[in-house]
Amino acid sequence: MSLSLRTHLLIMAALLSFPAFILSTHFAFHQGHDAIENGKITAQKIVYSVASEQHNLAGDAEQLLTILAQLPDVKNHNVSATNAILADILKKSPQYGNIVVLDREGTAWASGLPIIAPFSLKNGLTFNKTVNNRQFSSGEYNIGKISGRPTIGFGYPIIDNEGTLRGVIAVNLNFNHFNELVKRAGLPNKSIFILADHNGIILDRNHEPERYVGHKENDDVLLRLINGSDEGSSVDYGPARSIEAYQKMRLPNEGAPYLYIRASIPLKEILHTEYMTVIYYSAVFVPFLVALFTLVVYIGNTCFIKRIKMLQDVTTRFSEGDRHIKAAELIQGGELGRLGLAFDQMANKLASRELSLVTKQQELNDLNFNLTLKVEEETEKRLHQERLMARHARLAAIGEMIGAIAHQWRQPLATVGATIQSIRMAWDLRRIDDAFLKHAEADAQKQLNYMSDTIEDFRNFFSPDKVVEQFDVKEKITEVTHLVAAQFANSGVCLEEVETSPDFQLTIEGYQNEFKQSLLNLVSNAFDAIMETRKPGQDTAGKVTISAGKENDSVVIEVSDNGCGIPDDIAGKIFEPYFTSKSEGKGTGIGLYMAKLIIEESMGGKLSFTSGPDGTVFKITLARDLSFEGDRQ
Repeated sequence: MSLSLRTHLLIMAALLSFPAFILSTHFAFHQGHDAIENGKITAQKIVYSVASEQHNLAGDAEQLLTILAQLPDVKNHNVSATNAILADILKKSPQYGNIVVLDREGTAWASGLPIIAPFSLKNGLTFNKTVNNRQFSSGEYNIGKISGRPTIGFGYPIIDNEGTLRGVIAVNLNFNHFNELVKRAGLPNKSIFILADHNGIILDRNHEPERYVGHKENDDVLLRLINGSDEGSSVDYGPARSIEAYQKMRLPNEGAPYLYIRASIPLKEILHTEYMTVIYYSAVFVPFLVALFTLVVYIGNTCFIKRIKMLQDVTTRFSEGDRHIKAAELIQGGELGRLGLAFDQMANKLASRELSLVTKQQELNDLNFNLTLKVEEETEKRLHQERLMARHARLAAIGEMIGAIAHQWRQPLATVGATIQSIRMAWDLRRIDDAFLKHAEADAQKQLNYMSDTIEDFRNFFSPDKVVEQFDVKEKITEVTHLVAAQFANSGVCLEEVETSPDFQLTIEGYQNEFKQSLLNLVSNAFDAIMETRKPGQDTAGKVTISAGKENDSVVIEVSDNGCGIPDDIAGKIFEPYFTSKSEGKGTGIGLYMAKLIIEESMGGKLSFTSGPDGTVFKITLARDLSFEGDRQ
């Protein structure tokens, strides 16, 4: 800051003068914040309690009306018996204001309270919603025709065995017990609790109910309730200055709420104690703060400002070329005296440090040059190591392919041998003729062609070309399964292809031969896992499944087996180079490493696995090429 030292000292003195006041204010502020949060919790609790009670009341009312609608006396329009039943229920259930039974025209013919004069609820919301929905429905604010109390009703349809609507049973709720619940909650003074229907008409209020019940909520409050979420709380710092909490009540089969429950606690009541605390602390600490401020200013001027000005003069003369001035001779004692001595030592060492700086800079340049050479050397070593591992992986795959070729050629060679033996036998028996020779020649040529095609397949598989291409994943899976089919044929292990998204073309962009090599590694590992864990004489068939499908914009290929799975102690190592769990001489430990390298670095995908006692699943996720429009909708 571009202020004088005296000004900074005065600011520091002021800051040091007010710690107690700041702490007390901070404490009072947090007390107020905690009080507001506790007030919000209190308001939410009472709203939640009332909402839970109302939810239970609505559920009980639905069960009660459902049972009453099935009674023979109700269905048969037995007035005296129905009146007796309803009166008995009201006597035992004070939460209900009244229960009435209406015919399908809306005229009441039975009631829990005595019917003094005939009346109709044909135009009431409860009756009309129940008739239209033919299920348990809510109503709105109304004054009970018999009880004369403000209430809200619920209705349930009376339907005969032919499905015809015969009338409606309606029940009105008594809200008096809610006021008792609010009193027991111990809300602060002047707290307000309100129940309002879907139109905002107040049904119940703990303060001045005779003034507000039957009137509409304030438009701003009602708008916040309607546009808000199903429940919430907030602090209104406007004219109301209160803590507000609310919850909407709705039946499961109705979209709009039928009841709003709101609680309001005045901020003044919540913060009264905190305000008094701030006033008390201010009155106690102000005299001490004034005295402390005066003392700090006096000590600062005497002990700091004068001596610092002397040090400033020494610095100015030194910068102007006076190398012989000694700050320690002018400023003695205390920290500033030691600062003057340190200044003199700095002046003496400045020249030597400049020379040392030049030397260090040269050493740093040499170090940077050597470090660059070292980084290039290590990078070349890493690339060389990766090339070796890729070569080893390809040689290992070639070895596996040679084994697959052996499986592929064994049957054709046996057939050719049998053909040769048949020619010899025919010669010995003097049965060779032109037709026999043509047939034998055709059989031998067929087997030789098959062996030639096999060699061509494997030659294409290990083509060294590395070109980014668009290719169909399903086709490459079929090629891999064709290559290892003979290996699986007589092993007792089944190899199966599964399409989980047959209606979509699974096209990706990448290196198809490297993709096939990775897939071949996963299939070979699955085959070896089954063969190595299979016990002699075991009847359970081994199975390797290759599935392909789409997930969103990705192609997912899974290679699963029913082997023994991967133990937890080595699960974190299986993608490390040269790590293998196979028997000695049966694995190089680079197959899975290279597969992960190809899938994730060369093709930008992801290779992961899950394993358990029932087997292992390796999952390849690659970006799907969406430029093809061949998907069948």
